[in-house]
This record gives sequence, C-alpha cells and structure tokens, in this order.
Amino acid sequence: MYPLILCSLLSWAVVLERLWSYRRLGRDLKGFHLEALNSLLRGERDGLANLCHRNANLPTAHLLLVALERLNAKDERLRMRWQEAVERRRQLLNQELRQNLWILGTIGSASPFIGLFGTVVGILSSFQEMARSGSGGFNVVAAGISESLIATAAGIVVAVIAVMAFNAFQTRWSSLVLMLRVHTEELVEMLQDTKSDPSPSSAYERQPHVS
Repeated sequence: MYPLILCSLLSWAVVLERLWSYRRLGRDLKGFHLEALNSLLRGERDGLANLCHRNANLPTAHLLLVALERLNAKDERLRMRWQEAVERRRQLLNQELRQNLWILGTIGSASPFIGLFGTVVGILSSFQEMARSGSGGFNVVAAGISESLIATAAGIVVAVIAVMAFNAFQTRWSSLVLMLRVHTEELVEMLQDTKSDPSPSSAYERQPHVS
C-alpha cells in the first residue's frame, strides 16, 4: 500500500500542476498574441522585443526572440534561415509542454500491477500463518485475503485516476500545440511582411519619373 499511496500523491501533484499551468498558458498566449500583432502592425520592432522580454516564459515570446535575433544577425546565412530556426525551436517547445505527463502514464500502467503484487504477498502471508499455526480452513485465511485484496482495489483506483488525467491533459496539450502553431505562423507572416515591405521613401525612389 505504501507505493500506491506514493503514486497517488505524485499523480495528484502532477494533475494540479498541469491543470494550473495549462489554464494559465492558454490565457496568456491569447493576450500576448494580440499585443504582438499590434506591435507588428505598427512596425515597432523594439517594442515587440521589449514585449517578448517581459513575457519570456511564454513559448510564443521565446519564438519571436529567436526570430528577431536571427533577423538582426550579422551573418547573412543566419538571416536567410530565420524561419527554419523558429520552426525547429517550436518543435522543441512542443515537447516541453508535455512535461510530467509521462508520470501519469507510468502510474496508470504500473498501479494495477503494484496492487496485484500486494495482494499476492498478502495471500502468501496468510497461508504462511496458517502453516505456522497448524490449523486450516477458509476461516483462518479469510481475514488476511480480504485485507490483501484492498491493495488490488487501491491500485485500480489510482490507475483509473491517472489514466483519465493523462488522456485529458493529452487532449489539452494537443490544443495548445495547435494554438502555438497557428500563432507562430501568423506572427512569422507578419515579420516576413515587415521585413520585405519597402519603406515609403524607397518605394517612391524606385518609381519611374515622368517628364
């Protein structure tokens, strides 16, 4: 029972941590995305960089910092491959968002076997006690067997909670990954437009002069 109690406490700690983290992350990503879009529409690169530094814990902010760092690099090869760098970093962030979910999956798979092992140990102890006492019959081992079955029941309960939480957080993780991808693609498009759009003066200079 002690390993099952430990697994139960650990699973609930992960559930509460992921629940709070995912809820806060979803809300903060939406707010940051709107502010970042406004900065890009106004053409304020410095303001966008300051916004990213203030929200450095957000995945989108981290990706924008990677993009701005590449765009401001002195090496032309780094500037040309800035979109690839952003995409690679986004893939790494997707995996970071799954932090601690493996614990729920492991507990959900292992808890029934831990409970079953406890039951087997309890039954063996009951038969050993019967052998030492020299008496037999079901009445002698019934109490020990009924107590040992509690371990199996506890293991199933812990496993059900862990598996349900794992599936729920897996769905939430997929939703956050999709949101991060959509936001990143939109911001990259805006950065590409601001990078390629000519300034009004340069556009005027390239127009043919008609005498």
